Amino acid sequence: METKCSPSHIFPLFRSSGFVENFGVEAVGSSGGLWVGWRRESKFKLVKACNNFIIFLVEKYNGRLWYLVLFYGAPNVHMRAPVLLDLESWLDACSLPFLIVGDFNQVEYRSDKLSTSQRPIEGVEDFSLWKLRNEMVDIPYKGPRFTWCNNRKGDKRVYERLDKALGSKDWLSVFPDTGIKHYPIQLSDHAPIEVDLNLTRTTGKRPFKLDAWALDYEECLEQVRNAWGIDDNGSPAFRITRKLARVRSCVKK
Repeated sequence: METKCSPSHIFPLFRSSGFVENFGVEAVGSSGGLWVGWRRESKFKLVKACNNFIIFLVEKYNGRLWYLVLFYGAPNVHMRAPVLLDLESWLDACSLPFLIVGDFNQVEYRSDKLSTSQRPIEGVEDFSLWKLRNEMVDIPYKGPRFTWCNNRKGDKRVYERLDKALGSKDWLSVFPDTGIKHYPIQLSDHAPIEVDLNLTRTTGKRPFKLDAWALDYEECLEQVRNAWGIDDNGSPAFRITRKLARVRSCVKK
């Protein structure tokens, strides 16, 4: 996790939950700072650490070795490429499967950003080329699309998917059931994410859910009013079903 404070303040909070082993990198001013905690039975060996990433050699229960990279991307767009190149210099010599997890501070696709601004997304080209050079794959996720919010109101509110996991080219062949769970944004501006090496993937249709934040947008409310206001013939239950179906279709579109 990104701490924004001294790791020594974090450790006592999690020790009672069983995370008796830990390592941290101090925050620089009021930004950054990384802290990692793990249980005694977990086999973690520290390999490298700096302000933007911590690398562990991990031994899974079946004896297989792999690298876990816990990442924090530079908030300043001009510093993101140097940080990625620093990590790349280590990846070039990596012969084991690796998984990179964290806050990349970079949106890669327009669909991963919800904002009234139509300006081009900075840093996309450098990030995409970095992934391509290192032959990385995106780990699939479940849950809400966006993992960060600027917590502003109205038209100034922005949602982005900044937190993700990337695997080496052979990662999914070794751990094919790996997936990420996105949880709702609640206490922080970031959503917690959970990586599961044995995430069971569901098949079939997923239920459509409307998050409460969507109702802060007038165009969304207008779609609901218009769809609900259309009258249908039939029994009350049939009319309700038709209205719900119309609302779902309009809002989803």
